Amino acid sequence: MIQITRQAGTLSGTLDQTSLDSADPTTTTSTHAAFTGTMDGEAMTLSFPQGLGFVTNLSGTVSGSEMTLQVPQDDGSTASLTLAPASTDTYNRKVAEVQAKADANRAGRQAVAASAAAAASLQESRQQIAKAAEDVAQDAAVVRDGLAKPPSFSDFERDLTAAKQGLASAKTNAAMADREHDESSACSDAYSAESDAYSVESDSYSIDSDMSSLTSDIQALKDAATLLDRDLSAFKQAAAALPGYTPPNAPDAEHVKDLLDQVSVKTAAWKKKGASYQNEVAKLLKEARAVAAQAQKDHC
Repeated sequence: MIQITRQAGTLSGTLDQTSLDSADPTTTTSTHAAFTGTMDGEAMTLSFPQGLGFVTNLSGTVSGSEMTLQVPQDDGSTASLTLAPASTDTYNRKVAEVQAKADANRAGRQAVAASAAAAASLQESRQQIAKAAEDVAQDAAVVRDGLAKPPSFSDFERDLTAAKQGLASAKTNAAMADREHDESSACSDAYSAESDAYSVESDSYSIDSDMSSLTSDIQALKDAATLLDRDLSAFKQAAAALPGYTPPNAPDAEHVKDLLDQVSVKTAAWKKKGASYQNEVAKLLKEARAVAAQAQKDHC
């Protein structure tokens, strides 16, 4: 909008301009500048003492009810700008339209950003659910592997067999002591029975060590089951946040429950079996000590 006053060949007035910001179309830029000028027939020149961007002078013509200005462009060319008579209210309405366009651009950009954020959030939620499902699958594989490879009780059997042999040897030496006519030889046999009892005690310690290893294996499987149960709960919680999505690798809750039940039952059975070896070797040790003690009492 140019508001201009003419006195003979002298001009003065103001220029107001509002436009979308070229760098950010969600905002507007406004310019207000005062000018002086000259008029010679239809030709006119407007001078801006404070400058108008990089322009200090504009030339133009007035023909009938139109004013045409030659406006320099950034690329060095010149563009014609034709203005027609109008009111300040008309200009203000046009400014409002420009502002509305900026607002619409901003709303559109916000909508695009919101849509992108929603899409990203959805993708992130799906990835979290898929990751939680993968964690459950990995945990279940560890538990299945543990159940498929039950602990070996061969060491228990070996140590128990050795303890039985030690007791048998203690009984044999005690019996030999009973048959000896020489007191010194009988006492020596009694000490041999005591040595056999110590061997049974060593076998008992070995079974205790076997039980310690078994307990560690059982605890490792129980820990794996605990992790499986926890990660299944985490999957359910993640999936509840996005009820319309089911990942391809979604875990079977019933299968997981069956695995957990198997862990509970089998580890209890393994522990019970290991304890039975401990109880049996304890009885053997008690008997071996008693045989050795009686032999020493009788012959030493």
